[in-house]
Parts: sequence; structure tokens; C-alpha cells
Amino acid sequence: MGDRYFPNEMPDYIPETTTTAVDETVSERNNKDSLTKLLSLPYNILSQRLKASALDVKDTVVRETWGMSGKRVKDYSLYTGALGTAYLLFKAYQVTRNQNDLNLCSDIIKACDSVSRDSGRVTFICGRAGVCALGAVAAKHAGDGRLLDHYLAQFKEIRLPSDLPYELLYGRAGFLWACSFLNKHIGKETISTSRKVRHFFYFFSIQHSLLIR
Repeated sequence: MGDRYFPNEMPDYIPETTTTAVDETVSERNNKDSLTKLLSLPYNILSQRLKASALDVKDTVVRETWGMSGKRVKDYSLYTGALGTAYLLFKAYQVTRNQNDLNLCSDIIKACDSVSRDSGRVTFICGRAGVCALGAVAAKHAGDGRLLDHYLAQFKEIRLPSDLPYELLYGRAGFLWACSFLNKHIGKETISTSRKVRHFFYFFSIQHSLLIR
């Protein structure tokens, strides 16, 4: 087993260099020192380059997922589907405040909303709760009170089946994640503490009973 590892090629701490290093090209593929040069850049320059690269990746993902699909939703989930593209756009909006990203995010969520209404899945990353939670948060940032109320009302109509599992992807933990997401981005009592606590204690009481068997 000792030979089953990848060598760590990351350099030790590299202090920032003078501004002359900023002008050097760090993207040459055949330059073995490109990583060292990149890490030597002053923080503000490095962060801007990383941000530009991240936004390029975002544009590519949006084009390859939402654009190439013809703007039709087959998989609405955040985990593997269109809502994941909407979430990426929302995260980009948080960084850049680009209204176009927020508008496209909202459009994708609306498409996911119509597809997911009869879904029996109730979690944040794989179910209906994710659509309603992200939709409400996007609506708040867009200043659309009517749409915010719509998504919150839809979220509060979600009912958890009695035989729902307890894990993150499809279970109670995933629903609690959606509750926490709403309370973080909209307001502390958007989803009442009593409702969260009820699911929280139910979840952990079951886990405790399984552990002591």
C-alpha cells in the first residue's frame, strides 16, 4: 500500500514578490515554474485572476448545461440537474452582483418549479425543497415579493413521509438543510424554530435508537 499515493508537488510557502513578477505570464503550459509564479503574485492580483477563471468556468457550465439542453428541464435537482446550474449562477451573483446571472438563475428555477411540483422528493439537493428554497432566496435578491411569497408558501406545503430515511440526499437531513438555507438567506424565523427542532429531534432520536441496539 505504501506505493499507492501521488507525490505532493505543491511548493512550500511562497512570499509575494515585487510587482515585476505580476507582469510575467503564468499560464504557459510548458513552464514548470508557472505555479510558483502564480503563487508569488500579490493577493489582489491573484484573487482577480482566480475570479476571472472561475467566472469563465461558470459561463462554460451554463452554456453546456442550460444552453445545450434547449432550456428544457429533464432533471430538476440541484445535485445532478438544472437547479445546480441555477445555484452556480446564484453563487456567481453573490460575488459579482451581476443582475444577468440572477435573472437567468430565476428563469431556470421557474422551469424547475413547474417540473418538480408533483415530485415526492423533499430534500435540498435532490428534491422539491431545493427548488422552493433557492427560488425564494433568488426572489428576495431580485426584490420580487410576490415570487418570494409563492416559493415560501410552496415550501411550507411540503410534507415529509413517515417512512422518509434520515440521510442527506433523500432524507430528513436534506430537508433540514433546506430549512437552514432559507433561514440563513432570508431571515432567522423564515422557517420556524419549532418546525426545525421537531424534525431535528425526530432525526436524532432515531439515530440514537439505532446506535444503542
